[in-house]
Amino acid sequence: MARYQIDTAAADPIRSYLEGVAKSLVERLYGPKGPAWGTKLSAIEETVKAIRQVLSEEMLDQALQRQADAVAERPAELRCCPLCNQEVDPDPKPAAVRIHQTDVGQAEWREPATYCHKCRRSFFPSDQGAGD
Repeated sequence: MARYQIDTAAADPIRSYLEGVAKSLVERLYGPKGPAWGTKLSAIEETVKAIRQVLSEEMLDQALQRQADAVAERPAELRCCPLCNQEVDPDPKPAAVRIHQTDVGQAEWREPATYCHKCRRSFFPSDQGAGD
């Protein structure tokens, strides 16, 4: 039976670090001798899947939050009003919570809006639509 394989090349630069993290996690979960004798493969697999899910969602959240916070690094077209093309300022209102379902889990981050004084509207860079 053929199984879908995930391309792990993106992890190659930190592979040795990840191997160390895996070793540390196994020791924290099961102790230095590993899982108790008789622990079923399916039970170990469920634990690994749960850890993978938490790690995937946490990494998505943190990566997307860092990207959203890098306002000064946004491309020029995302620093201008999509309606009048004037440069926008940070919006003083609280950032909007973004939630997106991905292939590896739910991603959640807070995205600060920008404000156009000429149009008197807020915009979120990810969708370039008017904010609430």
